Amino acid sequence: MSSSVREASAALEAIAREIRSCTRCPLHEGRTHAVPGEGPPDAPLLFVGEGPGAEEDQQGRPFVGAAGRLLDRLLASIRVPREKVFITNTVRCRPPGNREPRPDEVAACLPYLVRQMSVLQPRVVCLLGATATRALLGSDQKLNQVHGRAVREAGRWWFATYHPAAALRSASVANALQEDFRRLRRLVDVEWGTEVPDRWKPGALQKIFADGEATEPVVVSEADSLRVTWDVGAVHPTFRTESALVELLCRFLRRQRKAQAEVVSLQTTDAHSRRVPPESPVCVHLYAEVRLGPQL
Repeated sequence: MSSSVREASAALEAIAREIRSCTRCPLHEGRTHAVPGEGPPDAPLLFVGEGPGAEEDQQGRPFVGAAGRLLDRLLASIRVPREKVFITNTVRCRPPGNREPRPDEVAACLPYLVRQMSVLQPRVVCLLGATATRALLGSDQKLNQVHGRAVREAGRWWFATYHPAAALRSASVANALQEDFRRLRRLVDVEWGTEVPDRWKPGALQKIFADGEATEPVVVSEADSLRVTWDVGAVHPTFRTESALVELLCRFLRRQRKAQAEVVSLQTTDAHSRRVPPESPVCVHLYAEVRLGPQL
């Protein structure tokens, strides 16, 4: 174990000790055990759920009940070992009757999550359920609108999906959750496969596209900045958000131009050049102005 991993492990354990003795909100009054979370200190993939249930409260560990067993099966289905990821919750003490945590309870516990993330530095954060999605992506985010799509913010990928507990109550949610986990695997493959400009891994490029047929951005003008067009009609729905397209465009250009790239302006259109959001099924073109930075 490297010194940096040992330091991260010690930092996470210090935060866990604080969580176990926390009295910041009334939830501590009914707990058996607080549940700080678990996983390796260098985990590149972080899962954030809502809060502990009865079995988690008894054991002091996250996702060990029925929802946790479903999460284990979902992870196995996409070939991600549980022991390689960090798993935690938005609140760390069980809400009475497994009710949804109140905003003040989330606010009291959120600093612990922020500190854990600053230690872990995960490359991908998977948000399980509406509570985690609102807490980390913003209170205006509707899970049924954002689930299954990658968002790029603060130097990492964010991916929202349904909570496994909801899938235990609804067959349609269970089907959507399974599809979202397949998309999560696609996101992981793209993140791990295209982060080094001159060494993209075999197959990673095709994972960006729905049918495996890649269309790369084309530079149409070079002056003070680059003007770029990109046929995004075949881009997989996982990456059909503005922030994801911006990140992928920059990765393509870093590979092509061997330089850092910054998108100055961007618009997405349909086949008739009418502006539409990237999430729209009729979105087929992307136009961007890009400023190149230092050579890599």
